[in-house]
Amino acid sequence: MNTEIRKQSAVTYYLFLILGLLVFMGPLLWLMSTMLKTQAETYAVPTTFIPDEVTFSAFQRLFTQMPEMPRWIANSFMISTTVGVGTVFSSSLVAFGFTRTKARSRNAVFIVLMTTLMIPSQVTLIPLYVLYRNIGWYNTWLPLIMPALLGTAYFIFLFRQFFMTIPIELDEATYMDGGSSWTIYTRVIMPLSGPIITTAFIFSFVASWQDFFTPFLFIQSEKLYPLSVGLQKILGDTSRDYPMLAAGSFIALLPIGIIYFFAQRYFVEGVVLSGIK
Repeated sequence: MNTEIRKQSAVTYYLFLILGLLVFMGPLLWLMSTMLKTQAETYAVPTTFIPDEVTFSAFQRLFTQMPEMPRWIANSFMISTTVGVGTVFSSSLVAFGFTRTKARSRNAVFIVLMTTLMIPSQVTLIPLYVLYRNIGWYNTWLPLIMPALLGTAYFIFLFRQFFMTIPIELDEATYMDGGSSWTIYTRVIMPLSGPIITTAFIFSFVASWQDFFTPFLFIQSEKLYPLSVGLQKILGDTSRDYPMLAAGSFIALLPIGIIYFFAQRYFVEGVVLSGIK
């Protein structure tokens, strides 16, 4: 009897998982269907999910009509990779100070840092715009990259929570062997922090890759556009070519899907272990 109940529960469980997968995969499948259709077929009534004629002409039109596409893709990779690496280094270094120093004020400073998460980004938008324009950062990548190099409250919190799971006895053993705090950070803490490093890099990379508003606000030259802003230009110039728009959107989604697919184990482990303490 118990075996039958467990089997029924398992069937119900997987049924709901499949239904949930279809709900979330639906827009992606429709996107892939659209990019493989001819432009005329997208206007056919009634519409069809499976293309009558599978074609990749949308990608050809995309790179022909938008010759800056390779540059936009390269720009996005350069910006997002720099943001990811900078976030990991700066946020982990600050978190190391919060977990491994004996300063009396560290908890108070950490609370102040966490309160910055409650400040809406719109509040600082105008001051940042004025600041970046006055110091000559307007129409450069610096407004997109430099904040990550100075540490981010959310990622500092994640690193701090993970570092607290690493035994303090390892630090004491390193000191006894003549090591310094920098030795502990580079040769003890960071090598043991692979999951949270991967998680922070993925989060920051994806956030930078998908960010549209910040580069749209601070970058004026089309040669400096990331892909997110370039797609908006495609939308404005060819708003009725739906296969072409779908092809551009698919290219923008592809790197994110690949990263999550190959790093999902480290990603889940990093999120779980960051909440232990």
